[in-house]
Amino acid sequence: MAQPEELESSLTVKRTTTASRDRVWDVIADGWTYSQWVVGNSRMRAVDPEWPQPGSTIRHSVGVWPVLLDDSTVSVECIPGEKLVMIANGRPFGKARITLTLADVEGGGCRIEMAEVPVTPPLNWLPKRAALAAAFPRNRECTLRLAVLAERKLPKDLPDDE
Repeated sequence: MAQPEELESSLTVKRTTTASRDRVWDVIADGWTYSQWVVGNSRMRAVDPEWPQPGSTIRHSVGVWPVLLDDSTVSVECIPGEKLVMIANGRPFGKARITLTLADVEGGGCRIEMAEVPVTPPLNWLPKRAALAAAFPRNRECTLRLAVLAERKLPKDLPDDE
């Protein structure tokens, strides 16, 4: 599949983290973490066991109780450790294509790139640059949360106290 043109935009969010590309991918590939790093998602309802393979779905809720919308996101392209393209339902605003790419950084760490554009009406009537600009602050926060989750210390990373 060709690279989505929005990744070439200056409005694509780019963030460098000290976490390895494998560690960032582990967070992305664990669909249960989606509501922890994707702004606006409040809870996870279900994750297909095949996530993030193409065609697999995660089901989540958007909003704040008592005003919650049950929604879903489908993986459409997956190159483990490198790229994930998803279509997120965003009722009542339509669907959006979210593209995440990961690359190693010289000296260690990972570069995360994230772009989001509407692909169905009514928001896809906006010029692509306007849509990218509207999503930029949200995606900046999403990549920050993703980096923080990937950088966190796990029990296996801590020294033994014994």
